[in-house]
Amino acid sequence: METLILVVLFGILAAIFATQNPIQVPITLLGYSIKEVPIYIIASGSLLLGLLMSFLLSLITSISTSFRLHGKDVKIKESKRSVDDLMKKNREMELEIVRLKERNKTVSQ
Repeated sequence: METLILVVLFGILAAIFATQNPIQVPITLLGYSIKEVPIYIIASGSLLLGLLMSFLLSLITSISTSFRLHGKDVKIKESKRSVDDLMKKNREMELEIVRLKERNKTVSQ
């Protein structure tokens, strides 16, 4: 609902801007020329181009972050596996120490 209200308000502002700026100007870019373009179309086009560029940059950043997080998740899983293996080896070593101590007690008696 908020989005609809914002779109309607933006549309009203764009309509007011268009009716108050009917001046037509020529555009020349890279040797090509367009005559008599209303200034509100130029302003609106610039705004839309900026929004599109912002969206694309945000999308690229989001995808990059997603790949980076996936790599971190894989590394975390590998580290957890390594920790589990080390804990298992540690437990085995502790049991071996207990066995050796018991054997040492029986030998010394």
